[in-house]
Parts: sequence; C-alpha cells; structure tokens
Amino acid sequence: MSLDARLDNVLQCLQQNGLSAAEFISAVLNSRDALHADVQESLTMNVADICSMPNSRVSVFAWATTFVQHEMDLGELGGDEPDVGDDEEEEDNRTYLDQPKKRQRRAAQRNIVLQTIKAVVIISICLQSTNERCNCLQGWMGIFMKSTCVPEKVVEVMAHAGLSISLSAICNAVASISEEISCNIKKEVCTLCTAFAYDNFDIAFITNQPTLENRSSFVSATSATVIPLHGVDESNADALRCSATMWACDPKNPSPTSFLLMNEMRSFLSLHKRDTCNRQTNPTQPSPRELAFAWHVRTILVHYGQNFEHFLNKLGEPEAVQRIPVHKTNQIPCRSMDIKQSTTDRNSEVLDELFQQGGIGDERESGFNAGHDVDMSEHVILVHRDLLTKE
Repeated sequence: MSLDARLDNVLQCLQQNGLSAAEFISAVLNSRDALHADVQESLTMNVADICSMPNSRVSVFAWATTFVQHEMDLGELGGDEPDVGDDEEEEDNRTYLDQPKKRQRRAAQRNIVLQTIKAVVIISICLQSTNERCNCLQGWMGIFMKSTCVPEKVVEVMAHAGLSISLSAICNAVASISEEISCNIKKEVCTLCTAFAYDNFDIAFITNQPTLENRSSFVSATSATVIPLHGVDESNADALRCSATMWACDPKNPSPTSFLLMNEMRSFLSLHKRDTCNRQTNPTQPSPRELAFAWHVRTILVHYGQNFEHFLNKLGEPEAVQRIPVHKTNQIPCRSMDIKQSTTDRNSEVLDELFQQGGIGDERESGFNAGHDVDMSEHVILVHRDLLTKE
C-alpha cells in the first residue's frame, strides 16, 4: 500500500472520530499515557524537520518573530514584589522562617525572567541564521557595544556566536543613523521655526595605569537639541522675522533708530496692574493665590500630618490659574561638540556649530553656502541655556 493510501486511511479515521490533525498532535503531546511515549518521542525528535517544511516554515517564522517582538521589553531582572514596601510593624512581626520563602519567590521570578531571556536569545539566533535581515537583537547588541567602547575582538566573537552583527555592519548602521539625524536637523532648522537648547556635560577618560605619556583626562563638552516651536508654522512664520526691528530699539545698539515707549520697569508695572491672581474678585473670598496656598497647606497636613489622613479623599485638586495646555514636542538631538562653554567666545562657537549643523547662517559671511544654507539674518533664533547665554 502506498504512502498516500495509508495517509488517506489515517485522515478518514481522524474524521470519523471528530479530530483534526492539529488536535490529534496536541492530544498526543499532552498525553501522560505510557503507551503514547513512543509517539511523543517521535514527534519531538522530528519537530525541526516538520517546522522547516515549505508549508509550515512561514507560519513558524511569523510566530517566532512575534514572540521575540513581544518579549524584547523584559523589564528589570528580579524586581521586587508589589508588596515589598510593607510597614515597619509588619516587618517586625514576621518570623525568621518566613524570610526564606520570600527569597524563594523572588528567585523563582528571576528564573522565569531568565528563561524568557534565554528563549528570546535562542530564537533570535535561529532567526538570524535563517535570514540575515532578522537581526533585531543582534543590531541592538552591536550598537550597545559600539557605544560602550567594547574591544573589536569581543565584537567579532559575539558576531561569530550569532549575538551581534559584524563590525562593518555596526559602522554602516552608525553612519546611516548619523546621516538620517543630520538630514532631520537641517530639515527642521531650515524652517526657521525652531529653537536650540544646549548644556554642558563632562566625561572622565580614566586610565587603569596612568603614565606620563598616557594620563587620565577630563573633558567638558556640549550637547544640544532642536525644539520645534509649538504654534509657529508657515502661516505665522513672519512673526519671528523681526531681527532688524529688535536691534533698532535695543539699548545696547550704539546707533538705535527707534526707542521703546516704556522701559522694562514700566512694562513690569503694567503687567502687575493687569494681574488677577492676587486680586480679590469677591471681598468675602480669598484671592486665587491665597486659595492655592491654602490647598498646599492642606496637602502638607494630609500627607505628613499624623491625624489628617482621613481627609485625603476630600483634598481634591487646586483650582487652575492660567493653565498652560499640555503639548508633546519631539526633540531632535544634535551632534555633541568638543567645546567647553565657560566663556562668551566659547558660547559663540557653540552657536556657530549649531547653525552649521542646522544649515542656516548669514549670507554676508564667507562660510555661507548659497546652494544649501538658508539665510537667517532677518529672523530671530531662540536659544535656551543658562550661565553665559545672555552675555
């Protein structure tokens, strides 16, 4: 009898007993009957051949990819249970015999997480060996080792083990990411509707065995980001085209062409007169500022007092005064600069570097590229910084 005939007979028997092929295999694998042990062993020993068949390869590959994507965010290893922060009285009342049980529960949780990590790593290695484009885990590992200055020999070993991409692929990925970010910076800054924010950061390059030729060094550099201005677009972009007007009435201008009608003190006084937060609208009720202060006092009593906890459900929220609407801003990080911004000249160097990264400048300067750069001489560029920025 041929194989097809025997297969037809088996399928007819399954159909007569109301079982599908998938239900039959699942029942055999889950069975605890000793008579089914040989069939179970046959299925488990040949599962690789079954999954690699053309008809099942696509579905198995899709399942493995979905499993890896869902399990990539594994959280903190061995995190404490939600009830770890118990009161001191409960900790004192616990007996010594209960402590090992708690450690065992935590160890069990850590083991579960570690098993999941191992499963993700194994599946990722199998996927990457089948298809080189399935390198999500390997790509993240490569970028991580590049950012932490891991030696190249270690990267090569990890790449041969299937846990990382190759050195050339890492360099290409870094170059591609840098080029994409550079294009995004220029695309956003050239609209002249963005602001810059920068600050210093310190790096200590420590040498294990310092010598006269190879010493430890401390570098103070500058990082920056591009912040798109909310509410400013092409329809009202001319609102920032006021550089000449502001400079004409600036007090530091040696030859101003116009003068402000009010000085800064008078403008602050006018704002104070229009202030409604400190003013009582009703003689029998406190002002909005006094109401806000009273709410903060009640909050301190409820949260830190000993006899006011039962008023927590009556605390409520303070009354909003000139609420600022919440808006999510997508920042674009700029390239770090090896500039120590401790002087005014160095702050000018930082701004020149940021304008160069953004592709903007003054068309009257020598380094201006008319084919690619955008003239910003008539616009105002907002910059956020502390210390010497105003100077």
